[in-house]
Amino acid sequence: MKPTLEDLLASVPAREGNGGKPLAPSVSASKARGAEPVTQIDKTSANAKRVLDEEAQARADKMADLKAAREARDASDKT
Repeated sequence: MKPTLEDLLASVPAREGNGGKPLAPSVSASKARGAEPVTQIDKTSANAKRVLDEEAQARADKMADLKAAREARDASDKT
């Protein structure tokens, strides 16, 4: 005899917040679709964008540090 779903779920501990019942899927099976295949160019473009964003952020941080240092230098020169 094959075990039923209820038999298998009986051995799984209940999760809090669901009343001990199995959680309902968030997306119906008819609406669920596999992800579109990601091409190599899509992966490369995403990685390039990530690298450019990281470099832009590092550049902005460095510019802010330099501006703060320049303002501190100018403030000490005036006193």
